[in-house]
Amino acid sequence: MTAFDTKVEELIAKHPHLTKDEAIKIVTEKNNRKKQKRNARSNKGSVNKG
Repeated sequence: MTAFDTKVEELIAKHPHLTKDEAIKIVTEKNNRKKQKRNARSNKGSVNKG
């Protein structure tokens, strides 16, 4: 089981009213927000160098 599947299963266990599709959507959106924040931080640091 991948980490993504684990996160989905944990979310469903915590909120049993969610369907698997809804849980997948939530986890995917969260991952995308985390990637955007990570990219913004790394880009901000590289702009100041040079």
